[in-house]
Amino acid sequence: MTGSGAVRARWRAFRQAPAGVFALAVLALLAVLAVVAPMVWGVQAQAVRPDLGPTGPSSAHWLGTDRLGRDVLARVAYATRTSMELALLATVIAAGAGLVLGGLVAVLGPRAQVAGRRIIDGLLSFPPILTAIFLTAILGTGAVGAAVAVGAASVPYVARIVSTLATSVTGRDYVAAARGAGLGRARVFGRHVLPNMADTLVVSLSVLAAQSLVFVSSLSFLGVGVQPPQVDWGSMLTEGVQVLYVDPLAAVAPATLIAVTGLALGLFGEALARALNPVVWTVGANPGKVRRPARHAETRPPRPAGEDDGVLSVRDLTVEVPTPAGNAELVSGFDLTVRRGETVGIVGESGCGKSMTVLALAGLLPYPARLRTAGLRLGGDDVAALPRRAARTVLGTRLALVFQDPMSALNPAIPVGRQLTEGVRTHTRTSRSAARERARTLLADVHVTNAARRLRQYPVELSGGTSQRVVLAMGLMTEPDVVLADEPTTALDVTVQSQVLRLLRRLNTEHRTAVVLVSHDLHVIRGLCHRVVVMYGGRVVEQGPTAQVAGRPLHPYTKALLACSVDMAADVDAPIAAIPGQPPDLRERPAGCPFAPRCPAAMPRCESEAPPLVDVGDRRVACWAVDSGDGSSPGRGE
Repeated sequence: MTGSGAVRARWRAFRQAPAGVFALAVLALLAVLAVVAPMVWGVQAQAVRPDLGPTGPSSAHWLGTDRLGRDVLARVAYATRTSMELALLATVIAAGAGLVLGGLVAVLGPRAQVAGRRIIDGLLSFPPILTAIFLTAILGTGAVGAAVAVGAASVPYVARIVSTLATSVTGRDYVAAARGAGLGRARVFGRHVLPNMADTLVVSLSVLAAQSLVFVSSLSFLGVGVQPPQVDWGSMLTEGVQVLYVDPLAAVAPATLIAVTGLALGLFGEALARALNPVVWTVGANPGKVRRPARHAETRPPRPAGEDDGVLSVRDLTVEVPTPAGNAELVSGFDLTVRRGETVGIVGESGCGKSMTVLALAGLLPYPARLRTAGLRLGGDDVAALPRRAARTVLGTRLALVFQDPMSALNPAIPVGRQLTEGVRTHTRTSRSAARERARTLLADVHVTNAARRLRQYPVELSGGTSQRVVLAMGLMTEPDVVLADEPTTALDVTVQSQVLRLLRRLNTEHRTAVVLVSHDLHVIRGLCHRVVVMYGGRVVEQGPTAQVAGRPLHPYTKALLACSVDMAADVDAPIAAIPGQPPDLRERPAGCPFAPRCPAAMPRCESEAPPLVDVGDRRVACWAVDSGDGSSPGRGE
């Protein structure tokens, strides 16, 4: 979408908000009044006429006069600048300090986040107006002191909103993708978290501005805010109450302006939030043309010398989480080596630890899960032994992660082109034009039509299939050695699934990129993968060449999975097979074989001892029957 087209779309979304134009008109009128009134009515507002005293409305004084004979209408107009300036100053102080404090809590480690939120919650237990009154006693009475006090008292309010919104956004796949690309915490917050909470934050800040206006006026009403000869709506309200029975408009006029301004600020914030949300304003927008970017430069980081074909190697990978009973292992003793040009499938039911394993390999484990491993090598680098920054660079350039849901894997607040180029520009010295040209080329390679136009579009303007292709292109921007694909076809229809799988196969064969494909569909694994790893209960129960595992399974669970698979050759009249029972809770894993409660060939030994993963020919199997050495297997196919 072109710049002018985006502006028009945003303005259309703003106009469609309830009373958005009305609020803008009211605030614009108040802004003009704040500038013009001191020049036009300044003298009249300060002119004292003791001989008049308080009077009601008249042709000479439309809103009457106060106790000193000053014109109420002129003073209300004159007080607009002071009231608006103080409310704006208080809002800026609260928003700036609250954003820094809330953002700092959001980017800290998990334990520091908990402590930071507890401190903020403690500060929120004090009512802001009481805190503001207390601070004025320290800062002193006066206009600036009142604004600073109100702003400081509202900082915990903004900080809590920022930290809460950031927590809701940081769990999204596109944030994990940015972390996987090697971006630092501060940059992830500024580029991916903050824009996606901007609409809600704007609404909250508009309410804060209205609240600040009320609080500053309240301090002036109490006599600790604006002091004579300055005047604001709050001090005018105090003067008006004193002559309420003679000239009620002297109190009603400033009170009405406070209420109308607060309402306008809230409505304006709601309309502005719609204009800041691409999901709203891109609907129905007409994309424009974009210029063809310049030719791209080579962005591939050099491979270390002596790198062999084992581009990904992990030994004894264990993922554990703390529980009241101690640490529970979600994944135990996972070993895997993936060679260049090889596709390895990880298969199993939901809850067997597949996705957790992939997240561990990418360094994206959710808190409080912890990774414990004897070795994790990517190419020639021992990732587990590298400093955090260096490990982030290696993972961000040599490994790509394709998430399950393409719509949640893309940041809805950032154009596609910027998301595609962010990772490669973070880790290399590639220019903006070169990165955009590479992005356009990769989009064309993954069969995205009109690739140049897509770079300017937002994710909400893309279909599910196009979004998944964009995610694949994003992963290829740094020419990674390994692509981790976590069920990349789950959210797509069968036609698009086939296209995405063909893209993965072409990537694997033409570029010799290693692919680790996670799926619950054995037919997908059989058609695409050279080797397969079967997981159950957080452990590997069988692994080996796909043809052997699918043709003659050794483990009972593998055989059960194959029996549950339905293909075009299946008898439509035959009942669909199912594995009885449910996978175990990984936090309360049994002492023996995790599949024993569901296994038709379980032995007493299976209930008490977990079988080790042993070599059986070209395969590795964890089953006591296979390990018994009698050559038989309860899971052996005939």
